Amino acid sequence: MTGEVKTVAGDIRRTKKYRELKSSMEDSLRSRGLIEPVYTELLSRYLDLWCEYQNLTTDINERGVTVMDEKRGMLVENRSLTIRHQTSNKMLDIYAALGFRDISAPRTGAKANSPTGIDDEL
Repeated sequence: MTGEVKTVAGDIRRTKKYRELKSSMEDSLRSRGLIEPVYTELLSRYLDLWCEYQNLTTDINERGVTVMDEKRGMLVENRSLTIRHQTSNKMLDIYAALGFRDISAPRTGAKANSPTGIDDEL
């Protein structure tokens, strides 16, 4: 699946949505004087995770929340659900480290300050 993700992520990086997100985040960092390599590396990691998040969401939308386990012959949870949740948590950590959201700020809803803009709550 790693090869698939890289190929799809490459396609995602060419989208208008990706370019706008990257540009917006770069502009915000620049305006706050956060142009050191540590911040650009964090932004790069965040964007990589954003691409992975998009791929996982696509997989869930296409295959559903349950998939057939061929070895056991039964439906099981699509692993993309768990991985997407973990990816979202990593994104939030990086988002906070970049100063986009105060880590101690209370969240008032599932979408509040969400870096993905998507309601992850089940």
